[in-house]
Amino acid sequence: MKALIVVRPGHAEIRDIPRPVPGPREALVKIDACGICGTTDRELIAGTQPYHDEYPAILGHESTGIVVEVGSECRKFKVGDRVTRPAAIIAGGHRDGLASCWGGFAEYGLVREPAPGAEPDYQEDRELVVDPRLTPEQASIAISLAETASWVWQLPPLGGASVVVSGTGCAGLTIAKWCKMSGARVLVLGRRDERLAMARAIAADAVVNVRTCADVPAAVREFASAGADVFCDACGAKDQIVLAAKVCREGGLWARYAVKPAGGYDEPEGGAPSLRREIPAAREHVAYAWVADMLLRGAIDVREFLTHEWPLDDFESAFAAVARGEVLKGLLRIASL
Repeated sequence: MKALIVVRPGHAEIRDIPRPVPGPREALVKIDACGICGTTDRELIAGTQPYHDEYPAILGHESTGIVVEVGSECRKFKVGDRVTRPAAIIAGGHRDGLASCWGGFAEYGLVREPAPGAEPDYQEDRELVVDPRLTPEQASIAISLAETASWVWQLPPLGGASVVVSGTGCAGLTIAKWCKMSGARVLVLGRRDERLAMARAIAADAVVNVRTCADVPAAVREFASAGADVFCDACGAKDQIVLAAKVCREGGLWARYAVKPAGGYDEPEGGAPSLRREIPAAREHVAYAWVADMLLRGAIDVREFLTHEWPLDDFESAFAAVARGEVLKGLLRIASL
């Protein structure tokens, strides 16, 4: 079968490798699509991802597909189920001289059922049987949407709150949408006018281009005169806590979704004792069914966020477009549908 393998940092290629063989408590999945994670996948290719240093390894972690074979002791899955997060090599696993960069960009993968009495691990929790009416595009994009939704659900109640979302990638725009749906007034900070226009269309009550605005804190105070109640860091720039301290009210909350920047964040001079800080956990499995229902009802249009698709063989074009900042959310087609 074909798989996208990061051979070494800076070099990825398609290789033919043996198909995985399901164990007694596993199911074999024909993968039909896998979303591109603009941050993690690029870091894994570059060799800068802080949680991974083993190569060669199979890339991809936003995969979806159809179960085609079930192990003798597996009851969670059945043939024909649409499932999320199948992987040719499970995270932390090895075979055929390969490691896993989470293993979803492959023609076939495995999902697993926990052993009797055992708590599911991180990945088992996210290997879900999902509504069969979901298209591959919907099933894949729902992974990203459910991750940010589950993160927003862990913030304090947002009804009537003033929220600043910093970042206009897929994470920032979806966080803005969930905050708006939770009853907040939302201002989005970004550096690109076209993305800020998307933020306006999707959720934002106001936007500020931090590259061209002469006084960002003043612009935020025009939006929320007492200062923002919540500042959502969806970009991970080093100045985010400094900026949050300038735009939040006394006792306001800075919440981090983005990956922590290399070297950590800059700190405000003299500190920011009134600024609370939280790093809610993203738990997509608790929000996936809710997101899927909205996609199926048309309350969310997958094309709001999924802007590009490519066949697996054209992965180089895909990642080049991601690197140029052209892609809000991209997807690689694995199988002919």
